[in-house]
Amino acid sequence: MSGPAHHHPHVLAYLEALRSAGKGSTALTYEVHLRRLSGWLATQGIAADRVTTADLSRFQIWLTTGYRSPRGTALSATTQATVITVIRSAYAWMHRRGLIIHDPASGITVPTVQKALTVAKDHLNQQEAIALTETLAALVTEAKPGTTAHAVAQRNLAIITMALASGRRCQGLIEMRLTQIDLILNEVRIEHEKGKTGRVLPIAQWATEALRRYLDVGRPHLLRGVTSDRVFVSQRRGRICHKAVEYVLDEAVVETIRRNPDLVELPAKRITSHSLRVSFAMLLFQGGCNIRSLNELMLHSSLTTTAAYTPLALQDVRRALLVAHPRA
Repeated sequence: MSGPAHHHPHVLAYLEALRSAGKGSTALTYEVHLRRLSGWLATQGIAADRVTTADLSRFQIWLTTGYRSPRGTALSATTQATVITVIRSAYAWMHRRGLIIHDPASGITVPTVQKALTVAKDHLNQQEAIALTETLAALVTEAKPGTTAHAVAQRNLAIITMALASGRRCQGLIEMRLTQIDLILNEVRIEHEKGKTGRVLPIAQWATEALRRYLDVGRPHLLRGVTSDRVFVSQRRGRICHKAVEYVLDEAVVETIRRNPDLVELPAKRITSHSLRVSFAMLLFQGGCNIRSLNELMLHSSLTTTAAYTPLALQDVRRALLVAHPRA
């Protein structure tokens, strides 16, 4: 019960509606959560369009007490709440579209979870971020030009540097098209992401230089004559996927640690593609970027969300008070 093909047609229609609304990354995340429900319903012999509130209540109990991940761990309270929120959203959509007569999820309650004030993600400090990009650049230099290994190394350097230099979500990088990039102005146009349209984001020149070399040499080698509008492509000449990006990052971090034994904190960190987004926010904020500008660069809908990515140390708050308060 591992893929979207096992979902009920109504669930598939809901996910497709999200994608049609420009919420591709949301659809991917929601599909994972809805897969848990679809799998459980299959074991109970219940169709998704025949489920009752009592059935969903039993599912919620199972989610809390019976579910275990492939690693044998239980879901966190936050994830449990998210699963229920997604289910309520899906059934509310089905009900509005007339696919079901009654909304069974309206009778279940989302568990209350205390919201964290900061994003709980390991991230790279400046030294670690530099070491990571230098390691990827070294792998390009060490690979034989004209080989697939060289092309892949160029792609990996380009996608990781773009993540660190732009703060783009992983899905945004995966879906990036050639027509959205301006290598002369060092800009990327965001046509639609997370419900927002018409954004143009500046990109640091050091990242676009890595991207330019990949587009000129590595990408044509990987495509081998196949036409594609995607910027980042796989060795099979198709679009690169989220898992592939995570694998590339995992391997890059391991190699960075091997080559830089002085980075004593990095081995204990769990660095994901989202960690690069947090790193982008933290490095800019620590470098003096104001939170309103950072909010635009992160494509956040509210300053509260941006603030969660940029926690202030007590000494920084104290310093700001001493500098700015007229009576301090």
